[in-house]
Amino acid sequence: MEFLAPLNSVNVGGRLLSNAKVSISDKYVFIIGIGPDGSYEERLLEINSDEAKQIINSNRDYLSELLDILDELIISIGREVNININKRNIETGDPVQYLVKRLNNHDEYLKLIGDGWRRILDSVRLGKVSISLTGGDRIYVTHSGNNVTLNLVAEPIEGGIIEVITYTEGKVTGIVRVRVGEDVVVKVDIRSPSSLIILSQARDSDRLGSPFINLMPRVRDHVIKYVNEILGVMRRYGAIQ
Repeated sequence: MEFLAPLNSVNVGGRLLSNAKVSISDKYVFIIGIGPDGSYEERLLEINSDEAKQIINSNRDYLSELLDILDELIISIGREVNININKRNIETGDPVQYLVKRLNNHDEYLKLIGDGWRRILDSVRLGKVSISLTGGDRIYVTHSGNNVTLNLVAEPIEGGIIEVITYTEGKVTGIVRVRVGEDVVVKVDIRSPSSLIILSQARDSDRLGSPFINLMPRVRDHVIKYVNEILGVMRRYGAIQ
């Protein structure tokens, strides 16, 4: 799992990067931001390097608050697909190991709601379809696959069309993608929970038929509620304006 999020300014290698974004996995921390001379700079750090530890430690409260909200989002969506998730508590300690364990737990929560979502998909039997749905004014992509993509919450997709393409009868296989004009901004497996989060933000998701008519508005309510909380945290920590 990768965790992508905007940061405030960050000091890497003696260079202060503003408008920074971070990607964290169990092996690396990747930073991109605007350097002192106004050009974009990138840094790839091993997760256990001193610089990576410093960045994670200095942003620990911020990242932890974001993960708290994301966990609540996934747990709430889980109830809508008949999955009850018991949140695991993690003892605070080494900031790197704490964050990695939090990400691993979140990944497990995603897998659980993925099971519930796939059961619903396969019970509906969509068949082979190619449908274009109208997205909301802003489409918030909290997850892409099993990765956390809060860069697409801080900068949501505007004016997007949500396309559903399935390949098989019976067991549903296919993709969900968000297109703006000729550009595909996001493409995910329809069987992943991220597709449920994206589809819930279509204005006309009822075109997919029952039980989506009742499911999608409920999921969307959770998405919008927790996205607003995430944006509030980002503003409070200066990650976005």
